[in-house]
Amino acid sequence: MSWITRLVNTINSRKLDDDLAEEMRDHIARRAADFERDGMSPADARRRAAMAFGNVTRIRSQSRDVMLWPDVESTLQDTRYAWRGLLRNPAFTVTAVVCLGLAIGANTAIYSIVDAVMLRALPLPQPDELFTLTSTDVNHVGVPASDQNDVFSFPLYEELNAAANGSARIALFDSPNRVEIGVAGVDAPMDNAARQFVSVDAFDILGVTPAIGSLFNRTDDRLPSPRAVAVLSHAYWAHHFGGDSSILGTNLLVDGRTYSVLGVAREGFSGIESGRVVDVFLPITLTDPSVFTQREFKAFHLLGRLSGGATREQLEARLQPTFHQHQQARVNDGVSVSDAMRRQLLATTIRVQSGANGVSAFRNTFARPLWILFGVAACVLLIACANVASLLLARSTARSAEMALRVSLGASRVRLVRQVMTECVLISLMATASGWTLARVFAPALVALTSRQADPVQIDLQPDARIFLFSAGVCALSALLFGLLPAWQATSARPMSDLRQVVGHASRLRLGRLFVGVQVAFAFCLVAGGAGFLLSIRNLAAVDTGFDPNDMTVLSVINGLGPQQRALQLTLTRQLQSRVSVLPHVNGAAVAWMPMFSGGRRAERIVLPGKRPSSSEETFYRVSPGFLATLRTPLLDGRDFTLDDNDDEPVPTIVNRTFAKRYFDGESPIGKEFRRTDGTRHQIIGVAASSHFGDLRNGPEAIAYMPMKPPRSFTMYVRSTLDAVSITAMVDREARALGSGMHVTRMSTLETLIDSTIMKERLLAAIGGLFALLGLVLAAIGLFGLLSYTVARRTRELGIRAALGAKRWTLIELVMTDVFGVVATGLVVGLAGSFVLMRIAQSLLFGIQPADPTVIGVAITTFMLAAAVASGVPALRAASIDPMIALRHD
Repeated sequence: MSWITRLVNTINSRKLDDDLAEEMRDHIARRAADFERDGMSPADARRRAAMAFGNVTRIRSQSRDVMLWPDVESTLQDTRYAWRGLLRNPAFTVTAVVCLGLAIGANTAIYSIVDAVMLRALPLPQPDELFTLTSTDVNHVGVPASDQNDVFSFPLYEELNAAANGSARIALFDSPNRVEIGVAGVDAPMDNAARQFVSVDAFDILGVTPAIGSLFNRTDDRLPSPRAVAVLSHAYWAHHFGGDSSILGTNLLVDGRTYSVLGVAREGFSGIESGRVVDVFLPITLTDPSVFTQREFKAFHLLGRLSGGATREQLEARLQPTFHQHQQARVNDGVSVSDAMRRQLLATTIRVQSGANGVSAFRNTFARPLWILFGVAACVLLIACANVASLLLARSTARSAEMALRVSLGASRVRLVRQVMTECVLISLMATASGWTLARVFAPALVALTSRQADPVQIDLQPDARIFLFSAGVCALSALLFGLLPAWQATSARPMSDLRQVVGHASRLRLGRLFVGVQVAFAFCLVAGGAGFLLSIRNLAAVDTGFDPNDMTVLSVINGLGPQQRALQLTLTRQLQSRVSVLPHVNGAAVAWMPMFSGGRRAERIVLPGKRPSSSEETFYRVSPGFLATLRTPLLDGRDFTLDDNDDEPVPTIVNRTFAKRYFDGESPIGKEFRRTDGTRHQIIGVAASSHFGDLRNGPEAIAYMPMKPPRSFTMYVRSTLDAVSITAMVDREARALGSGMHVTRMSTLETLIDSTIMKERLLAAIGGLFALLGLVLAAIGLFGLLSYTVARRTRELGIRAALGAKRWTLIELVMTDVFGVVATGLVVGLAGSFVLMRIAQSLLFGIQPADPTVIGVAITTFMLAAAVASGVPALRAASIDPMIALRHD
C-alpha cells in the first residue's frame, strides 16, 4: 500500500473505522446465518459466530494496521482521549500544571541567565579562535590569594604581545566605567554612559567592522595619541542619536574631555563582557600616560585571537618564559616586595583559556551562586514531579476499573502505558508553556537583584536554540519523572478482581509513600538552604561597620578645570564643603576620593624603618577635615586634619586601630613614621576606630587616611535627615553656583553602597527563600494528598474502630503513624543532603557552618509546622468518621 493511501486513510480514520465495523458485522452476520441453517436458534447462532470470529477490538486494530500508519493513528487517538480526560478533571489538571509550571519556569529562568552569561559566545567571527589570559597563583603563607588574576599591566601586555610572534594577536581592554557623556556645545542633560579604553587594534583582532565611518587604526597607536577620537556602539548611536550618520566628526564630551566621533561599530557588538554594555570606545593611548610604565598597575583584560594554526597550549608554552621574566623583573625592583611576595611572584604562571564567551566581572562574581540556584531549581523540579506523580497515583485508583475493562477487551499493557504517558506529556507541555511565560518575567527580575542603579547589569535574555532545547528536554524529562512509574502502576490491572473492586491498593500506597518521601527530603534541603542564606544576610546586616551609615547621602561631584588649575580645584572643593555644611537639615559634610564600597581603592604596601615591605597591601584614602566626624567614626587618639595639612612629606596621616595593631604591636603610633613602597614618607597624627571600606566579610581593614589633594572629581558625604533626592538638588545648586563647571554627576546612599557589596548573598537569600517556600508548599500538598488517600482507603477500618469505641485521638494517631515513617525517613535523608548543600555554598555564607544548629533548628521547626498544617485536615476528617456511613462504604 502506498504512503499516499496510508496518509489519506489516517486523515479519514473515522470513516475507515465505520467501514471496518460494518465489514465485521457483515462477516459475523453471515457466519450466524450459516449456523442458523444448521439448526441453531438465532441467539445461539449469533453467540457462536461472535466467539468464532474472536476479539472484535483486537481484530479491528490489526486490520487497520495494514491500511494506516499505526503509530500516528494511535498517537492521535491517545491524544484526543487524554485531552478529554484532562478536561473532565479540571481540579487535577490545574493543580498538576501549576505545580509543574512553577518548577519549570524557575529552571528555565535561571538557565536563560546561565546561557547568556556563561555559555553564549560573543557575536564575533570564529569565536572559537578567541582566548583570554589569566594568571594562576600558588599561595604561600603570609600572602593573601589574589582576586585580580584576570587583569594585567600595560608593560606586561606589550611584552606578551611581542612574545606571541605571529601565533596570536592580543587586544587590551580596561574595565568599563560609567561617566557623563554629551555633545560639546549643546545645552542638554548629559548621559550616564559606559566608556571603555581599548588598544587600537582591538576591533581588527576581534573582527568588528564599522557600521559607518571607521574604527581605530595604527595612527592612533602613539603615545600620546595625536588625535582624540571615539567610536560609538551601534546601540548607543541608534538610541541617543537616532542612527544619524552626520554624527561623524561631532565633538563629544566624555568625562569632561572632548573627543571627535570617528565611527560606529557594527550592530550587535557592545563590548566583550556579558552583563556590561559599552557605549563609547576610546583608544588606550588617550588614558593616563603613567599606566604605560607602571608594572604594578594591573587593570587591563587581555583578549586575543589565535593565528597560524596555533593552539592555546602552544601559545601558553610560548608566553610562559616572557611572563616569568616579567615577574623576575618585578622581584628585582628590590624593596617593592617582601620575601613571601617574591616567592609568590616567581611561582605564578600564565594560563591561556577560551575567550569565546569574552571576559565578565559579572560571570566571575555570580557564576557560583547561579550554579547553586540552578541546582536548587532542579530540586524544586524533582519535588514538583514527585507531587504530580502522587496525584497520578491517587487518580489511578479511580481509573482501576477503566484499565481493567480495557485489558479485558484486549488492550496490551504497553498500549495502556502509552495512553497514560500521553496524558503526562500533555500535562508537561502545558506546564512548560506556562513555565516559559513565567520565566520571561522571572529572569529579568532575577537580573535586577544583581544590578546596581549606578552601574546596571545588562544581559541579553533573548531565547536561543539552547534555551529551546533545554525547555524541550525539561518537558520530556519531567513527563518521564512523574509519569512513568505511575503509568506502569496504573496499568497493572487484574480484570476480574479490579472490576469487582476487591483488590487492595497497598502497592499504590507504597509508591505514594516513596514519592512523598522524595518530596520531604528535597524540600527539607531547600528549607535548610533558604534558612542558611537568610541567616547569613542577618549576620552581615549585624556587622559593625565602624561608622553610622544611616542618613548618609553619597554624591559624586566633578568640575571642568584642567590639571593646570589644581589650586582653584582645591579651593572650590573646600568652598562647596563649607557651604553644604551650613545648609538647613544638614548635620555634617565631608569630601573624599572615590566612594567607599564602590569597588575602587588605592592600595600600597607598608615599609616600617628597618623592616621589609609588608606582605599585604593596605588602603590609602584621601579625606577632608571633618570626614571622621561626619561618618561618626571615633577619633581615638591624636588629632584630625586641618586645612593646613597637605601632601608635603612626611604626609600627615591618620591610621585606624587595625592598622596600628598590625604594624605597631600595641604601641602608640602617634608621631611615628612609615613609608609606602613608592618611597613616600608618612607621619601618623591620629588613630581612628577600625572600620570597613570595601566589604563586610573580611573584618575591618587597615586604613591610612591622608589629606585631600586638588581633585577634578571627588565624593561628598552629606549627613541629613532629608531624602537623597532633596540633598542632591541642594548640593548641585551650590556646586553650580560656584562655577567652573562643578556639578553633581551621581547620587547614592551609603546604605545602598554597602548593600551592593552583598548582592550575591541577597540573591541567594531572596531566590533561595522563594524556592524553599515553594518546595515546602509542594511537600505539604504531597503530605496532604497521601494522608487523604490513606483516610479514603481505610474509611471502613476506621469506622469499625470508631464503632468499637476508639477515641478521636486514637484514630488521629493511627492515621498519623501511617506516614510518620515516611516523613522521618525523608527528614533524615534531607538532613544529610542539607549538609552537602551548605558545604558547597560555604564560601557564600557568613557566620554559618555546614552543620549549624540554628539553621537545622529553624529548618526542622518550619518543616514540622508545615507538615502539621498539611496533615491536620485529613487527620481530623479521620477522627470525624461516622461509623454507620463507614460500614456501608464500598
